[in-house]
Amino acid sequence: MLLIFSSILIFSDIQPTNKEIETGTETTISCIVTGITRKLDAIVWRKDGTDVTSLSGSNYVVSAGTYGSNSQTTTLSVKAAANTADTTYTCAITSDEWLETNKETTVILNVFSVTFEDKVVTTTSDQNLICTISGISQNTPITWIGPDNNEISNTDTNNFVIDQGTYIFGSKASTLTIKTAKFAFLSSGDVFKCKLKSALYPTDSPEVVNEMTLTLLSLGECIVNISAVNVHFELFLSYLLSLGVCC
Repeated sequence: MLLIFSSILIFSDIQPTNKEIETGTETTISCIVTGITRKLDAIVWRKDGTDVTSLSGSNYVVSAGTYGSNSQTTTLSVKAAANTADTTYTCAITSDEWLETNKETTVILNVFSVTFEDKVVTTTSDQNLICTISGISQNTPITWIGPDNNEISNTDTNNFVIDQGTYIFGSKASTLTIKTAKFAFLSSGDVFKCKLKSALYPTDSPEVVNEMTLTLLSLGECIVNISAVNVHFELFLSYLLSLGVCC
């Protein structure tokens, strides 16, 4: 007896790669389909129920991916302009050759913002640099990087003090205090960095690094500025006296 079986795809699982990234950056999310016997052709990515290929603009690029070892990874590249708010995408496989049709899973893409600005400081007292995160899903530690591109240790209290800050409603502000003694070894133009990575989705989320430039204002520069102010004030006072406004 000759038995003829129809072509079917043995389905095992669809695994999403959830991510958390900095707002306004381009990224790629994916879903991995495992336990299949050949390449899939009908893979659809949706945002809020709408096929991304039908959305206006060119913010999305879909790739069906390559098949190998009974699995296939399909990707969705999301341009920076589309990454302004937390979004849940759907990776869907629609094929009448499946034992059960319309397999799908959700892929979560969360975004957060980082504020870390250039700063002008005096060298005669301790100074604080602040790295603020907004919209992060879980409390995430911040790593501080010095001008030598090495991680700053919280045990080096003669030079630096790190305060991770308090996580409240998706936000936190970490502070790096530069001790006065350290300024003897720093220069204007030195770059400090704050680095973090999602604590909610650490496996697939990228490291996010922001940097700022430090400008040092020396004591001599302060004296020159004060002297200039005094000169202008004396001229202004002389002008008032000449008008008889004050005596």
